[in-house]
Amino acid sequence: MTERGRLGPSDPVHFLVTKRHRLTSEWFYEFCEKYSVDYPDEASPEQQDEYEAGMDAIYAQIRQEAEAESTKTERSD
Repeated sequence: MTERGRLGPSDPVHFLVTKRHRLTSEWFYEFCEKYSVDYPDEASPEQQDEYEAGMDAIYAQIRQEAEAESTKTERSD
């Protein structure tokens, strides 16, 4: 905190965090629109399984990209 009650600028967010947020948000809205629900837990169990599979795929993609980024960083050191 820089002054009473005010926060200073934060560190930049890693680009993979931003990408993960964007992808999961897009999947959420696509899923809800596809099944005409407000939240995935309002869908049928089979549809909820589809939603979870989509989220798992997004997280797997981000993990893979993070590992590639880590390997690239280690090689440059």
